[in-house]
Amino acid sequence: MWVSCKAIAMTTVAPDTMTVEQQQQFLYYFYEAERLWQNGQYADAFAMFDFCHELNPADAITNRYLGHVYNGCNLTNQALTYYRHAWEQDPHECWNEYAVTLYNTGETAHRQEAIRVMEQTALTLHQDPDLWDRLRDAYTGVKEYKKAIAAQDSLDKIEGYGPYSAINRYRIYMLMQAPKKAIAAIEDYLKEAPTDIQFQMYRMQLYEVTNQPVKKRIAVYQDILALDPYNALALNNYAYMLATHKGDLHLAEQMSTKAIRVESQNPTYLDTYAWIMHLSGQNELAKLYIRQAINLLGNNPIPQEVQQHYNAIFAQ
Repeated sequence: MWVSCKAIAMTTVAPDTMTVEQQQQFLYYFYEAERLWQNGQYADAFAMFDFCHELNPADAITNRYLGHVYNGCNLTNQALTYYRHAWEQDPHECWNEYAVTLYNTGETAHRQEAIRVMEQTALTLHQDPDLWDRLRDAYTGVKEYKKAIAAQDSLDKIEGYGPYSAINRYRIYMLMQAPKKAIAAIEDYLKEAPTDIQFQMYRMQLYEVTNQPVKKRIAVYQDILALDPYNALALNNYAYMLATHKGDLHLAEQMSTKAIRVESQNPTYLDTYAWIMHLSGQNELAKLYIRQAINLLGNNPIPQEVQQHYNAIFAQ
């Protein structure tokens, strides 16, 4: 029968003064505790890890496991104590749990401490992509956007530039309210991957938000539709732009019709078609479609633009 470690008398000693017998005892209980942990026997594993900690409190991995136990019990302060000891003893192996747990508390002081931990670790752990990935997210969370971009630069040096880098830069620049830089990040990637439909869609949205010239937006819509002829969002937005910028109403109607065929119950797309009909002089048909759009909204608030269209259509 296994006897609880707590029942064994043991005097805590510094690791460099452990006898051979104590070292062997520590290793035996540590590996048995790991086995129990991996088998889901957490209570028994905890007792053994706690005993190992009494024997050698400076062992980083023992401290990390004890941090896991307390974290799993939602005892965050206790978990942080053990995680901190683990990080201090082996920063390369144990930075992650300490920094992530600190950051996830949501407390400003803890988040700043998490960043300090990662920054300090990064001084010697230059090539860990996970470290730079988490550091970028942490900087973003505390609105240190320039540092977030610098962290992404460090990540790219390790893993290379790709869609993950491009989307992170896009998001950071949007949070910075720097849409021109966000556009540049998307367009840089599209030079390498012009057929990436998701990034084409990002570019379309950015062009609309920043009110880019009509010719530039038309080119983007055409690029998307060349890749995906039945992309309902691109069809609808292309149609609406043509209609509202005194473009080709006939082409606008064609694009809008295709969008509705793809998503017949989308109130936004029905509103677009209704507005095109109104501008084309087919007001009775416009009334039919704007009513459908309103009905499909149900109890949801009516968007201001849809309400304006409704009022204008029924004013005639």
